[in-house]
Amino acid sequence: MSMRIAYQRLPEEMKLRIEGLNCIHDYVFSRSQVAPVDANHAASLPPVEQKLVRTNPANKLKNYYVGSHARSIVGWGGIESRKLLDELLERATQPELVYRHPWQVGDTVVWDNRCLLHRGAGYDANRWRRLMRQTRVAGKGNTLQEA
Repeated sequence: MSMRIAYQRLPEEMKLRIEGLNCIHDYVFSRSQVAPVDANHAASLPPVEQKLVRTNPANKLKNYYVGSHARSIVGWGGIESRKLLDELLERATQPELVYRHPWQVGDTVVWDNRCLLHRGAGYDANRWRRLMRQTRVAGKGNTLQEA
């Protein structure tokens, strides 16, 4: 899902409401909802504060930065945070905004994690073998350091 398009489709009052907010992204929060998280793995991935609205430095386009790891809004209560984050996720995952890739042998898919919400889909691991390679390009730093 393009979080740029999702941001563009927000009402102006919502854009104003979320501008300047920071969000805690927490791997353990999201993964522990689907399976136990090993304590050593959890310790290696502490929660991180990120800007909720990001601006691409090259093209100046904005997007909002949420996903399953987005736990809470800094300075907000838990229920209020969840309501906003859930609403933003719901807006971003409207069926007309979702791209589902029809995987075929040899496919390569590249995306920009800064502005695309992605999610893996389940598959029959007993029937299909999956080989994946991941490459990451380091950015300039945490989103809090962005202009």
